[in-house]
Amino acid sequence: MNLWPWIVDTLRQYPELALFLALAIGFWIGPKKLAGFSLGNVTATLLAALAIGQLGIQVPGPIKSTFFLMFLFAVGYGVGPQFFQGLSKDGPKQILFSLIILVLCLLAPYICARIAGLDVGYAVGLYAGSQTISASIGVATDQINRLGMDATLAKQYLDAIPVGYAVTYIFGTIGSAIILAQLGPKLIQVRIQRAALQGHPQVAHADVEKALVVVGGPERLAAAGGRGPPRTGRGAAGRSGARRGAGSQVTPA
Repeated sequence: MNLWPWIVDTLRQYPELALFLALAIGFWIGPKKLAGFSLGNVTATLLAALAIGQLGIQVPGPIKSTFFLMFLFAVGYGVGPQFFQGLSKDGPKQILFSLIILVLCLLAPYICARIAGLDVGYAVGLYAGSQTISASIGVATDQINRLGMDATLAKQYLDAIPVGYAVTYIFGTIGSAIILAQLGPKLIQVRIQRAALQGHPQVAHADVEKALVVVGGPERLAAAGGRGPPRTGRGAAGRSGARRGAGSQVTPA
């Protein structure tokens, strides 16, 4: 008996195993780094599930609903307390800012989908993945099922959602991080490290310098406006001796 056909048949017969296989592969590949870059557990799991799904595995509706509800519960359980704590401090400002962001997050994928000529399924996947809003998949799936369209067309849309989501989720996580870390500070002309020092005066400057050296090396400290790496050689020894002499009192013999 060939091993590969047996594995495929087993996964098709028991789709639950395919879900846990995708999780296992994702959590195994996610932390691994290549040239200082790693996908992360979530992105690696999505890509693994996308690859396993090419085997023609059909996941029943109850399993989809169960795992999706578990996901919603985990997100709400983790973010809920922070949300209400934030409302108690700067509630109106945060609500206004959130509304602006929501409108922009909806318009950007919609315009891109219209320009690219994507159907409803891929457009939903583009929106959910690029904005990393996984909960929108369940909302869109429920709405497509309620439209009363042809079953074949509805299935085509539903099958396209996870494909668009998995592909665009990579940029939604990695791309946004690169833009915020590299392009964002240049656009607003701000040095993040120096702004952090100015915003937290209660933190000892020496401690911040140590943190910058640990995180980014002496070059990161110099870019933040610090003193830079300690010099070695005669000059450093002279200054060290001078500091020791200034800090000590000489008594005559």
